[in-house]
Amino acid sequence: MIDLSVKEIYTIVGLLMLILAAFTYSQNKKITLVYCISGAYLVLNYFLPKNLFFDIVSFLVIISPFVYVKINKKSFFD
Repeated sequence: MIDLSVKEIYTIVGLLMLILAAFTYSQNKKITLVYCISGAYLVLNYFLPKNLFFDIVSFLVIISPFVYVKINKKSFFD
């Protein structure tokens, strides 16, 4: 079994968000920007010191794109 730390999981999720942003680039510019910023932060988080504040911010960054899509559902699917 693969033993990954929390920071490594955040980095993998960040890279997946950046890849998702690349696929949604031509369809919706706002959600692309949200995914790019979130993914970039999660990748950079790997190099930040281990701190509870950065862990909380990372968790919020993972959730924020999904909350954004939920709030702007009409404009996202048009």
